[in-house]
Amino acid sequence: MPDYRLQLLIDPADLTIIRAAGQRITLAKPVNSDSSPNVIWLSIDPFQSTEVQWSEEYGIYASTTAVQQGASITKLSETGVPAQDGASYTFTSAATFNGPFSGGGVARGSYGAQNDMPNASYPMLTFGLTQSALINQKPTERKPISATPVLSTQFANMTPFSSVYIWLQSQFSSETIITKITGKTSKARFGGGVNDLSLKYDPNLGVFVPASAQGKALASHPQVEISTPLLF
Repeated sequence: MPDYRLQLLIDPADLTIIRAAGQRITLAKPVNSDSSPNVIWLSIDPFQSTEVQWSEEYGIYASTTAVQQGASITKLSETGVPAQDGASYTFTSAATFNGPFSGGGVARGSYGAQNDMPNASYPMLTFGLTQSALINQKPTERKPISATPVLSTQFANMTPFSSVYIWLQSQFSSETIITKITGKTSKARFGGGVNDLSLKYDPNLGVFVPASAQGKALASHPQVEISTPLLF
């Protein structure tokens, strides 16, 4: 069974305007810092009710895609899912992952990747985590949630957070690197006993808020935080 469930609700009148503008529901998950997601995990066609479910299981990928705004990630190699946390994987000259290997300073809840691709072949590669989801019961497999440039011989330590950033936008699709989020976002905090959240789009605020908070102050809903544009 999935660990977490997020329900996103939109009134029909608001949905008509959102779809006419070509806007899509967009989700991103932070890695290594709870305030700085840098990859669009899921870009979703909006409906009156959209349900997203996922488990805290991750894979590791390698790519030649540069970490720059608007770049679409092409995964070249990846580990199996779930990758083992508290362990590392080695990316070899054969362009495959070996492992997992325990130790090496990787804590529980984190994932390590050693870049052993020779410098003469690729001086730098991009590594990151992937995560699958169910969108309205339809599987979406192993989408990147992060991207980190790693030089040859260097090591990446990746720690995912359970928070999810949610906003509307029309420019970027899933698996796209972002260096900034334009517009307001909602951050839904999962974990610590919070496994299920229902949010509804508030056109006056331009963000998703807890469904139970329509017309009320958000201070009593610590699971959801409204943010101004993030600059990375």
